[in-house]
Amino acid sequence: MPSIRLMRQPWTGAVAITTGMGVFVGISGDNKPHKHWAHQIAIGTEGHIELLSDKTRYLEGGVWIPAGTAHQLKTASVLCVYIDPTYDLCKTLLPQRVSQNRSIVVLDEEMSSKYMTRFAQVSDLQAALLSFNQQCRCHSDSAQDGRLSVILEALKNDVTIGGNTSQKSLSGLVHLSPSRFSHWFVEQTGMPLRSYRKWLRLLVGFELSQRMSLTDAAIVAGFSDQAHFCRTVTQAFGVSSTTIKQLLSHK
Repeated sequence: MPSIRLMRQPWTGAVAITTGMGVFVGISGDNKPHKHWAHQIAIGTEGHIELLSDKTRYLEGGVWIPAGTAHQLKTASVLCVYIDPTYDLCKTLLPQRVSQNRSIVVLDEEMSSKYMTRFAQVSDLQAALLSFNQQCRCHSDSAQDGRLSVILEALKNDVTIGGNTSQKSLSGLVHLSPSRFSHWFVEQTGMPLRSYRKWLRLLVGFELSQRMSLTDAAIVAGFSDQAHFCRTVTQAFGVSSTTIKQLLSHK
């Protein structure tokens, strides 16, 4: 994928994060081509954003970037919303035709405006995110496969206590063979089990880094060391773990 010329611009702004969701409002700085395990909504707060993905250049007011899509964002004033692929979006905020799409979709002005009002024009970004997350959970509870809820709860518990329940044990919880479970999990989440575990550990690592060193946060979150955590962050978000920790400290 061709590289966008970077402007040596640091990331500045505010970040809010909760389990499965995150928001950034500010100036996007240097970032490498990357792909993360969350759906992303990127909206220009002062004009269009420029995005490069699979040799295609987008110059739009806002876009929907599905999980696992390689991309690179050029420096701009942006609102970025990251959503765990296991959560259904509120249909009033993002129509089903967009949330189920596997490729980048350009958002219309009305949709972008709703996100701007909800996140870019608030004084308490964390409170706004928690409110949005609660709405998504309410919708998800009514639409989600009950078996997936069981698996997600087990995986989140693993990350919390430092466990690592085997795929065989997880498949037994929903009465599937290990091979069928593997395909079923991808169908439900859009990603392999291993990738989803890593996504959860990243989120936990970010949360822990706000009250302890990156080294300690990485170990507690289940990474082999700080270097492993930092490499995973760069692969997923195109920026350093230090950059994200600094942004979180200013939320």
